Amino acid sequence: MKFKKASILYKIAEKDDNTDKGAFFKAGKRYDSVTMSNFFRYATPPDTYQRRFLEAVSNRQHLIASFPLGHPVVSLYALAGMMGNGMVVAVCPSGRQIRRNLEYFKSAGFRFPDVAFLDGTQMPHEERSVQKEINHNRVKLLYITPDRFVSLTFLEVLVHTPINFMVVEEADRLLPSTPGHAHYRRFYEEGLLQLRQLPPMALLIPPLPPARFRELSERLELPSYQSIQCPPLVEGVELQVLRLLTEHQKFMALTDKLSGSPGKGKLGKLDGAGATLIQTAYPAQAEKLGASLLDYGFDSVWITHFKKTPKEQAQILEMANTRLNAIVVNAGSDTRYWSPSPESNPRLVFWTPPASVEDVFMQVFRQTQSMQAAYGQQHVMKGLIFHTKEDYQASLKRLRYSRALDEAEVQSKSHALKHYRHWALSENCRLQSLAAYYQGASVIELPPCRVCDRCQANQGKAVASEPVFRKLIKHWIF
Repeated sequence: MKFKKASILYKIAEKDDNTDKGAFFKAGKRYDSVTMSNFFRYATPPDTYQRRFLEAVSNRQHLIASFPLGHPVVSLYALAGMMGNGMVVAVCPSGRQIRRNLEYFKSAGFRFPDVAFLDGTQMPHEERSVQKEINHNRVKLLYITPDRFVSLTFLEVLVHTPINFMVVEEADRLLPSTPGHAHYRRFYEEGLLQLRQLPPMALLIPPLPPARFRELSERLELPSYQSIQCPPLVEGVELQVLRLLTEHQKFMALTDKLSGSPGKGKLGKLDGAGATLIQTAYPAQAEKLGASLLDYGFDSVWITHFKKTPKEQAQILEMANTRLNAIVVNAGSDTRYWSPSPESNPRLVFWTPPASVEDVFMQVFRQTQSMQAAYGQQHVMKGLIFHTKEDYQASLKRLRYSRALDEAEVQSKSHALKHYRHWALSENCRLQSLAAYYQGASVIELPPCRVCDRCQANQGKAVASEPVFRKLIKHWIF
């Protein structure tokens, strides 16, 4: 009988967001993690993300799971959080994301103290009420922000309360090379490192290559871990690299691409509905390019960079996402939540060379998959990369004279930039190599995308090796 009920639970967990969540949770509260473990030992349903996630949690294993940004990850750990014997701690980057997750539980009929939160916005008596319920083991799932996690009062609670497992949303911010790391640095140094032993960790990250999985596990000193990785949406991207000679050529090519090649004397207007994100190298460059686009005639141009406060950056992205033809010019700001409306034709533009092939990969796949998760349908995103010899040399020069990097870091980043240059000048399929990098596979194992600029140029032609003389000339010019 117990197996039959557990089978019903599993089928409910497999359904989409239209499932009756109230029935799902009420059924789940009757069982504990032992029942879950026994069920997965004998059941034979298909291998899915949900099953693998719950298996790892029930077996108290560390887990690194890669899902698109905007994917309702709370639906993955909600069942395990309600069924476990102890408390589940979920770390979210901001109070806004905590409230978004709480809406999920409200629609299921769950209230305080089953689900509680501490984000630093509560009054002292409200915090004391939450801590009292935790001490009486009435809280099943506790949401908390990184800033609140490191407080001594909470760390004392964490030490004396049985923790079933810990969820960290957007755990890629724990890596120093990832945008948003400053927000998670104190959480890592003054929070996680203070614990004598980490509870089972469920690290939820956006699409990342396998090398970053290992780097994340080494940073947290996880002895072993299970991994879940969603496949990249290669068919949702059209990628093009424009190799030009001057800054003027770049600007004219950009305005032509954005405005649909207007005739001479016409001011720039976006060709139909289209949202554009332009990545630049530093704040002054973003301000200059944004002002030039406004002078040319484009309206709804938004400029954001790392010198603005996090609140200002979030407001700019939120305002830009509500407009069909908004242009966001960015320098160093975290744009992971740039998600244009479904009616737009999104474009992603690299005005200067990306720092590495991985930077291209993270921007391209992260944005396409977050839009797919947010709107439930696939959107073709046009990616455009400008490459000039002058920009490439300027990027190398900034690395070599950077005071914030030591010699080893300069060499590593310079090597990554040179690898990107080789990729940009290559005659091979753009997305084929990116997808292979993501999956840790060989390029010959994957088919060409047939939509990037190189596939279009090679269509109907026999694939042959590029003449050495032509290759040398191209590398010298660009």
